[in-house]
Formats: sequence, structure tokens, C-alpha cells
Amino acid sequence: MNPSKESIGNNEGPTRRFNFNTVFGLVFFFLSVVLFLIIPDQIEKPLFVLDENENALEPSLFPRLVAAGFGGLGLWLVFISFSIREENKLRNLDRQAIANVLVTLLVMALYTPLLMQVGFVVASALVIAALSTFFGNKSYGVTAVVSIAVPISIFFVFTKFLATYLPPFPIDTPLTRLYIL
Repeated sequence: MNPSKESIGNNEGPTRRFNFNTVFGLVFFFLSVVLFLIIPDQIEKPLFVLDENENALEPSLFPRLVAAGFGGLGLWLVFISFSIREENKLRNLDRQAIANVLVTLLVMALYTPLLMQVGFVVASALVIAALSTFFGNKSYGVTAVVSIAVPISIFFVFTKFLATYLPPFPIDTPLTRLYIL
């Protein structure tokens, strides 16, 4: 690895040039602006308010703070990108790496509709099993145990301890009646 190509501080001094870091910084900034603007419409107002305090925080405050921080980091990346001297290693990726990313994106895109049809546990188990097999796991017994145990554990913790809604899996209703989940 040649340090003169990838280091910020070299003897020649930084050259100001537009690079892929600048592009990603701008994308992050504009995405944060869009998020900041649409967040109030995406968060429901509470059905009832327990305290009529005038100083109460809006439900959209923290998501908007995160979006603003995201935009600030995007701008910071734009400004420091002009002093970063590194080559674009995305151009050097082989077909296997690109295929891995595309298959993962495809599986994640299919996960959402699958999640709504068969529930969190079944969809997550299928995704874990499919991706681990695709990435070369040959121990199918371990894959079966992990792909079933992890989603059930996450479902149990989030629904029972954290009182969060996750799409139930098909046998959730009978198991809930039996106090198993």
C-alpha cells in the first residue's frame, strides 16, 4: 500500500479535487434534508396526552435531531473529502464481491414483503438460512438451529420485554394462548 496515495498528510500538500467521498457526502446531506422535511408527516401524534405541559417534547424531535446530525456529517465529509488523497477502490472490486452485494440487496428487498406475509420469525429464519448458505456455510444443522433460535429469541425479547410490535409468525396465536411466547 502506497502511503502517498492514501494519506491525508503528505509532503505535497492536499489537492482540492472532487472524488467519490464528495459525492457520498452530498448524497448524505441531501438525504438528511429530505428526511428532516418528511419526518413530521411520518410520525403519528399520540392518541391521548397524559400531561398537558406546554414544554413537552414533540415526538418528531429526536428523529429530526438524528437527520440533522446525518446532514452535518454529510457536510463534514464533503469538506474533508477535498483533502483526502485515496484511490477509488470500488473500481477494483471483482465480480464475486459485486454479486455478493447484489444478492444481499435482493434478499433484503424480498424480506419486507415476506415479513408481512409469513411473519417475523419465519421470514427472518428463511433470510438467515438463505444468506448463510449463499455465503458458503456448509453446516446445515448449525444453520437450522441459528436461523430458528435467533429470530424466536429476538421476537420474544422485543414483544414481551420491550412491548414492541413485530409481525407475528403463523403459530404465534396458539403459542400465546399456551403462554409459550
